[in-house]
Amino acid sequence: MDRITGQSAKARPKAFTLVELLVVIAVLAMLLAVLMPTLAAAKKRAKVTAVNAELKQIALALETYAHNNAGRFPPTYVSCMIQSHFYQLPRELTEGQYLPAKRKKHGPMSSAFEDRCNPDHTYKYIAPGDLVQNGDSVRRNGSWLYVPDGFPHNEKETGEYYNKPRESPVKYVVYSVGPNYDPEDEEVQNLRFPIPRKTWYDPSADKGAIVRIRLDNMKYTGSFE
Repeated sequence: MDRITGQSAKARPKAFTLVELLVVIAVLAMLLAVLMPTLAAAKKRAKVTAVNAELKQIALALETYAHNNAGRFPPTYVSCMIQSHFYQLPRELTEGQYLPAKRKKHGPMSSAFEDRCNPDHTYKYIAPGDLVQNGDSVRRNGSWLYVPDGFPHNEKETGEYYNKPRESPVKYVVYSVGPNYDPEDEEVQNLRFPIPRKTWYDPSADKGAIVRIRLDNMKYTGSFE
């Protein structure tokens, strides 16, 4: 009988010993070590899947725009002043309400449609044909797009640059730069990012462009088609 509580020793609840607590903590740590890579991989897959879904939404906006503009797609945008915003989404898509407009009146982004892999930047768009340079000057057939010979069915190491929509086998490409993108990566630039397949997203390396490409036969190809 306990003199203070009046309970017998058998009636008192048994507490965890220090050894038992350490065992429980060790088991939890082992479970977390096993689950963390799986959870991280699932998170990466979810982001890539979401990016691909948004590229499809942009492609739908581009097709709707072309339907309303005699089959012509918007021009390509470049800026010598803001290099990192090269090839951002055309302003025509937001001005025509095909895509949501940016939230702030000022700033380099043309749309609120932000690349999940490249915060504060829109997804990118390139089409052979008209080019809008530095915001306002338009150059006819000033946008060039590299397409490998035989693309997309029998892609070769050689290729050609196209600047006329009627001659190009690719009408446009919309893409995310993908995870772990390095704009200074010479290998990426030498591979003529983003049309060649070797520049597309590689899950094992968690690197590469996530692309959706509009072909001249009204079909699409890309890293997840």
